[in-house]
This record gives sequence, C-alpha cells and structure tokens, in this order.
Amino acid sequence: MHPRNLISICTAVAAVLVIAVIWSASLPGAAEPPVRFAVVTTSDMQSRLAPYANETGEFVGGISRISALVRQLRTDADGVLLVSTGNDMMGHFYHTFQGEPEMKATTAAGYDAACPGNHEFDFGSETYANALRYAGFPVVCANINPDNPTLASAIRPSVILTEAGVRIGVFGLMTPDLALLSAGGAEVSINPDVAGVARTMADSLRSGGADLVIAVTQIGPASCREIAGQVDGIDLIVDGDGSIRLYETVDGPRGWRTIIVCGDMRGERLGLLEFTYSGGGIDDPVWTTVCLDGGIEGDPAIDALLQPYYRLYRASTDLEIGETGTPLDTRKSTVRTGEAAAGNLIADAWRDRFPDADVAFVNSGSIRTDTVYPAGPISSGMVAEILPFEDTVIRIRMTGKDILQALEMSASALGPDHTGIGPGGFLQVSGLCVTIDMSNPPYAAAYEGGIVQEVQNPGSRVVNVSIEREGMFVPLDPDAEYVVLVNRWLAGGGDGYTIFASQPEGNVSDTTVLDRDALSAYIQKHGTIAPVTEGRISIINAGQGY
Repeated sequence: MHPRNLISICTAVAAVLVIAVIWSASLPGAAEPPVRFAVVTTSDMQSRLAPYANETGEFVGGISRISALVRQLRTDADGVLLVSTGNDMMGHFYHTFQGEPEMKATTAAGYDAACPGNHEFDFGSETYANALRYAGFPVVCANINPDNPTLASAIRPSVILTEAGVRIGVFGLMTPDLALLSAGGAEVSINPDVAGVARTMADSLRSGGADLVIAVTQIGPASCREIAGQVDGIDLIVDGDGSIRLYETVDGPRGWRTIIVCGDMRGERLGLLEFTYSGGGIDDPVWTTVCLDGGIEGDPAIDALLQPYYRLYRASTDLEIGETGTPLDTRKSTVRTGEAAAGNLIADAWRDRFPDADVAFVNSGSIRTDTVYPAGPISSGMVAEILPFEDTVIRIRMTGKDILQALEMSASALGPDHTGIGPGGFLQVSGLCVTIDMSNPPYAAAYEGGIVQEVQNPGSRVVNVSIEREGMFVPLDPDAEYVVLVNRWLAGGGDGYTIFASQPEGNVSDTTVLDRDALSAYIQKHGTIAPVTEGRISIINAGQGY
C-alpha cells in the first residue's frame, strides 16, 4: 500500500488536512527512479503514552497507534523518518518513572531522532539525563550547552541518517526561553542566535555529505520563518508549536525554498509529509495530518511494554478522594483567558490549607490536561494530572504595590501581543477581585535568560483591585503588607514574574506542601465540591485598543 493510501484508514473517523504543493527545491539533479519518502512528526506528547479523551470525549492518540501506523508506512515508502520536536515527557507520570517508559516506548516505536523541549527539564537536568539512558535514537540540539556532563554527552548537535540510500542531516534547536518556561532550565544555557546556529549546522551537514537537511525545533513559527528567510541549505523545518497546524514554504537566499510544518500536540494527529527525492531536494510534497482515533489498531508489542508501568501507576492514582458537582474545565482556552472555576478551586484550596494567607496566585500554565472533566468522582490521579509539576506552595510577604505589579504582569498575558508575560502566566486568584481594562497599555519587558533587562512599560490595565477582609472586599492598600501564596515555579521568577523572585529572602518561605496535596486535602475535606466563576477577574473593553 502506498503511504498516501494511509489516509483511507482514517477517512470515516478522522479529520484530515491535505495541502499539495508541486515545486522543485533549489539544486538541479536527477536520480532514477525517484525515492518516495515520508517524514512523520509528533509534538508535545507530554507523557501521553496511552490513548486519552480529547475535548469531545473521544479517545485519541497513544504511542501504540503511532508505532502501528509508522510500521505500515515503512512497508510502503522507500524511506521513512519519524521525528519528535520534544516535550515528550511531562508531569506526574514522568516524575514517577523518571522518563524510563517514555524513552523505551519511543525507541520501540521506531523514532529516528528527537529534539528536547522545555518540559524535559521540568525536574532538572539529572532527571532528563536519566531518561536518555533508555533512548535508542539520537537526541539532537545544536544551541544547548548543558552543565550536566551526562546530559552533554547524550545530546549531540546533529546526526546524518541514511534512508533508502539518501543521506539526511538532522539538527535540533531549542527555545531560547527555556529558563522562562522550565524550572530546570536554569541548569543549562541556550544560544539565542537560532539563525546563526542554523546556518552553521546547514553548512556543516552539507559539507559532511547530507543530501537533505532537516531542522527539528521547539522555537515557534516566527523563528522558523526567520531561519528559512536567512539561511539556505535547509529543506525542511519541523517545529513543535502544537498550538497551530502549519504548512508553508519560505523563500530564502539564492533562490532556496524551505518547507515549514507544525503538527498537533499529544499525539492526537500525526504530521505526515510525503515527497519524492531525485537528487535535487524535496519534490512533489504533500502535507497531511492523520487522526489517531479508535479506528486505528495499536501495536501489541508497545502495549505489552507499557502495561507494567501503567499497572503500578494506576495502583497509586485510582484512589477516589471526592466528587465534583460541576464540570472541571482545564482547557487552555478557559484557564489562560480569564477567571476559571478550576483556577478558583486550586487557589481556594491553597488558602484553605494556609489560612493566614491573604491572596493565592496560580499561574494558568500549571493547570494541565486541557480537557473538561464531567461532574462525578475525583481520583488522586486526576488531581496529579491537573497539577503535574510537583511544585510546593511558597508563602511570600509582599506589599500591595508589588501585588498590583504582579496583576499588571498577569494582565499582559492576555495579549494580543506577548511582550510581557506569555499566556501560561495568566494568574488565577483567590482572596481578591481585579478589573482589567484591555484598552490600556500592557506591561512589557525585554527578558534575557529569564532576567528582565528592561521594563519597557509597567502597564496600566489593572484599574481596580480589592482584597477580601472578613467576607467583605476593601481596596488594596499599596503600602500594606500581605501574605501571598504562589507555587515554587512563580517564586523563582518562572513565566517572567521577577516581582516574586525579587522579594527579600526573609519574606519568602517554602511550606514544603505540594500544590496538588493541598488541592487533594481540600477535596477530601469537603467531600463534594462545585467550583464556579464568581467575578474575581473582570475583563472590560476586550478587543479594543491594545
């Protein structure tokens, strides 16, 4: 079966995007007969090795299905390359097994290369180095400089792979914002000159005999376009921005044209680029996303490999601790754009555990699973999925003036441009009410390595803040001191919140209580919860001005 016929597997059950573009890349040449290639891409698997329920409730994804489809492709195409753009490991499952099942499963599924993402470093470079002991494929990143010697020896800048007689050079690029995006990111340094590094790697791989050059990246479409526009010699850039699906070509120097693709997150769909190679680059490219739903049979060998891990994991996470009378919506589109009931629940749970606290701030990026849990039982595993980062709750004494600045920073996360705090930094709150006027200028700053180099605008979107006092809300006093709860990530300046990291050392204390343990205790205490939105965060003039 030709790999393009793979789409017929999913026609009744999958949403398939096909974009066909016919062109010939730069260099002249001929080879008879043409070699038929397929590059298969995955992004942000986030330790979702087993099928899971998406927003519609349909069970999708799973490394077993990826393996089965790629095996079929390998029987039909002359050459197949399976690559990951990173963020393959994240959360409680990653922390529990230190990456062993993820790396063993991706190896067994036949991955040819991967670039690390920011979540690989969530528990530090040592945890990631341990995980890579189980990787049977090259991990590539050309702009990373790990302090950990084990990690440094496990990650190479590039690799040349041979498929169907064609030498394919693959190099990786990580996000320069690693320190802002991962708690373990401070342990490594990243070269932010992605275009310069890409140029060096393209030249090196070409001079080393590569017929095709592919960049596997975690840098976002804008940086990919910058590279493609400035650097010749790269045939394909596969990026890991799972928030969009993308296929485009960019004209570069000396008539070079580079294809850029972005696939879906968490293995819901495979990215599939099919093309022919006749000695002169990528010809006749066809880009498709293939849905991994219930119509796809999995690979029994992968299922058998994972079964012992999931048996152990579920034994510790299937304990029912309470129930919710209302659905819990943890979707990014909900928690990162305004007040969310799930955010209220978590922030309230922290303040319930530490009743001396006046305010709790929960960064929306710490709330995961990106799904809607229906009303019904809550398990310990569900809580671990929602709050997967093993963060402790930190108590900080700070002034009302600094709380106001933190809220200004949070308001900048609403966009539309993110020159201050990214979307995952939007704060869910407990103990206060805030009004945000989107027609006013947002907080903006220049960051380097997680450190503010220049505050370009302190922001003026926050037009009203009131603090809860004995059941009443009173105006925030900029000179008064308040007790604020945040997670360890925010306390260390994560998401760009230098306002928390700059507090005097004597004003900061670690409660040593995990964020999810505080939430579990709150649910167990109340038995049945029913969180709702209450007007804690009011957003006015949305879509106006800035």
